[in-house]
Amino acid sequence: MNYINTMKDLFDMLDRYAEGVDWDAFYTNRDKPAPFLKYNKLPDKCVVDFMRKRTIKKACEFGCGEGRNAIYLAKNDVDTEAYDLSEIAIENARKNARESKVEKVVFKAENIFELDLMDKRFDLIIDSGVFHHLTPHRRLQYRDIVSNILTEKGYFILLCFAAGEDGADEVDDYEFYRRKQTGVAFTEERLKGFWEEKFDVVDLRKGENIVDNQMWESEYLYVCVFRKI
Repeated sequence: MNYINTMKDLFDMLDRYAEGVDWDAFYTNRDKPAPFLKYNKLPDKCVVDFMRKRTIKKACEFGCGEGRNAIYLAKNDVDTEAYDLSEIAIENARKNARESKVEKVVFKAENIFELDLMDKRFDLIIDSGVFHHLTPHRRLQYRDIVSNILTEKGYFILLCFAAGEDGADEVDDYEFYRRKQTGVAFTEERLKGFWEEKFDVVDLRKGENIVDNQMWESEYLYVCVFRKI
């Protein structure tokens, strides 16, 4: 029999109201038209733009995939920790890091919600695909994690599905559980409403379709830069 006696029990139960993604299969089969698979060694344009304007010492990336942003940060002398659910993605990220001859990055295959990060502090956190796959109850927990491990006035770069584009449908939080969604698109207003409790908005815009030999960006995403209040 199943009982809910703790908050963990409650969250574990609610997690079942999402189909989830088999990320190891995703990175093994590589049969989805995802730009971050095609451009797996190119950082996001917003990360490049951000680093051109600021000096960052320590950074963390959640949902790092095959390491493109984390490796770019390490190349720019930033001590970086990078996490992903997929063991396959992390293996590929470590290989890419070795090929790029960077050392200031540590890759780990971990679930964010099972990590003990409370003693860590980062000047920058990047999320290029985690938030829009989270269940609504996990989003609240995630916001606290991001805020708690950022330094004072630290920055959070978020890229997520934009409503009205091809990434995913916009779905309200009640409907999310009824549909068992695997991803959700957001409007600008909804993003501001959620994140402004703990962050100031530095930049929030729709992405553009840009690819060159240094970086890429897609119009199906919102590009957000927040600063911890």
